[in-house]
Amino acid sequence: MVRITKYFALALAAAVSFAACEKPDQPQPEPQPEEKPVSLDIFENLVQAKGDGGEYSFTYTLVNGEVADLEAKSDDSWVHDFDLSEEGVVKCIIDENETSSSRITQVRLTHGKVSDKIVISQTGKTVEVEETTFDITYEINGPYVRMFVTPTPEKTRYYAWYFSKKTMEESLAMSPGVDITMYLNKIVEVDISEAIYYGAYAGYSAEQAVAEITLVGPTYQDFELNAETEFYGFVCAVSNSGERLSDVTITEFKTGPVAPSANVLTVTADDVNTDRITYSVHASNMDQYAAIVLPAADVEGKTDKEIEQMYNTFGNYVSYLHFGDYTGTVLVSEEDADYYILAFGYEYGMLTTDVQRLKVHTLTSDPSATPEFAVSIDKVTNYRIKGSIEVSPKTSLYYVDWCYAGDSAEGLKQMIRETAQWYVDSGYYGSLAACMKVIGTKGNRQLEYTGLSPQENYQIFAIGIDEKTGEFNTEVFFSEVITTPAKVQSESYIDIKCDKYFDGFDLAAAYPSEFADAEGWAVIPLEVTEHGDVVDYYYDIYVGDVAADPEATDNALILDLVQYGNHNAPLTMSYCYFNEDLTLVYFSKDSDDNYSEVKKIKLKMDPAKCAPVSEFNYGAPSKTMAKSPRKLTK
Repeated sequence: MVRITKYFALALAAAVSFAACEKPDQPQPEPQPEEKPVSLDIFENLVQAKGDGGEYSFTYTLVNGEVADLEAKSDDSWVHDFDLSEEGVVKCIIDENETSSSRITQVRLTHGKVSDKIVISQTGKTVEVEETTFDITYEINGPYVRMFVTPTPEKTRYYAWYFSKKTMEESLAMSPGVDITMYLNKIVEVDISEAIYYGAYAGYSAEQAVAEITLVGPTYQDFELNAETEFYGFVCAVSNSGERLSDVTITEFKTGPVAPSANVLTVTADDVNTDRITYSVHASNMDQYAAIVLPAADVEGKTDKEIEQMYNTFGNYVSYLHFGDYTGTVLVSEEDADYYILAFGYEYGMLTTDVQRLKVHTLTSDPSATPEFAVSIDKVTNYRIKGSIEVSPKTSLYYVDWCYAGDSAEGLKQMIRETAQWYVDSGYYGSLAACMKVIGTKGNRQLEYTGLSPQENYQIFAIGIDEKTGEFNTEVFFSEVITTPAKVQSESYIDIKCDKYFDGFDLAAAYPSEFADAEGWAVIPLEVTEHGDVVDYYYDIYVGDVAADPEATDNALILDLVQYGNHNAPLTMSYCYFNEDLTLVYFSKDSDDNYSEVKKIKLKMDPAKCAPVSEFNYGAPSKTMAKSPRKLTK
């Protein structure tokens, strides 16, 4: 919570006092014209030059500056003779590259203290282009596609990817004179140029960057795509340094359907107000589903298939996808109107369940009403406050938050105004009223505030907002003072069993797909047992003897494990070093936000004492569970 300190108030008072004493006839300096900031932006990310060099150029924009004050400079001498005589264009000479390897440098364009830079990449000597052909086949299982490519000559380097057939048709319709080969050729060039550009800033050579996104020889790659959709697959020969050496070879394929889901989705409307709807979806399993609120006119009369097609046109469709139970609030544009809450299984562009539809009707606001508040507190710990707020009438817009006991009403109102105005000035909202509609709330609400301090006095406050203007229309309401208790050590705790470990070579041989990366490691399963009122627990294995590290205090370990450790994972396979000092550290937290004792167990894995792989009976093994020891984060 931001407060105005007494020192700021004294400084402000002194400034006012000084101004009041100033002589009225004191001569004032002439007002100076405001100096506008200079901005300089280079349009291109990359100039990709051929090995024989020559004259190249790039473009820029300069605002509030003089072209005569521009200076271009290269990090390397093979880019030189910059010509800035044409406004908005920088021309330069690139020497011939007499080696077979590519090279990369940067050119910086500077105007005083303002600058921008561009990457210059040059291929090696001109590559003799061999005639290449590609055999492309597909293995398709629903939305999963394996693309097999066999090039001739066999050692050809190539770029292989896919493109939606529908998107291609739309793009070509807007690009007269461009055919599909030209379009996909350009995609290859752009993708490789971007890889070289971003690779340059990571310290990669062009060859290294190109190697990351290309293939050599007969191989395959896997894609997960939208189901029952037509695509173009394309392959193009490229040089080691990123030159396109052939036109694309194009094939077509279509993905298959997605298997239906057994997920049973139940939709409930928790609260419906004038401009917002709060709803919940209960899911019977963890299959992915979509949940969205739409105006009734967009839904009524549409079949489930038409709902699917409409949903696939949404540019932000990913934001509506969920796993497991979900509760959310959405703002809607009309009061006294019908809306539908929809929920449906969704994978790879297809419905996997029927569409569940719940129709609701938004309320009508009363502009003359001003809200009254009542706060109930359900639970107070050293870290959080949980409770609820009731407002009457429920259609009132208001702001609610916590504050320190004793914070002034005027200070809180100023804080809210300044926050809202910052959002408006930054372009997030078009007006104060529009911003307040989002940062405010309506209806009765459950409250939970975390990150509080023990043995501190707090209050919940609320204030009504006029929807039309965004201004406050009530005084600040304060709850009774709430005092957080002191921290104590929890009587609840966890135990972790870690008395058996396995040789990674043995596990890799027994489970080649699951433990392919375990060779050379000791693999230790960690099993957790809870005792008492445990709501969260954290653990990890650290390098070294943590108990002997003066910086590894209990508070430091708690902070580190909460941020980076294993969290509520009943079984984790940890990959550990053999013959190294290690420490297993763990603790739990109870429902009163009190931590248990931080326990530290020394570990050392002896390769001669590994359990036989026949004793590995810890459920389905998965390398995704594996986590290697780490150092305490400083």
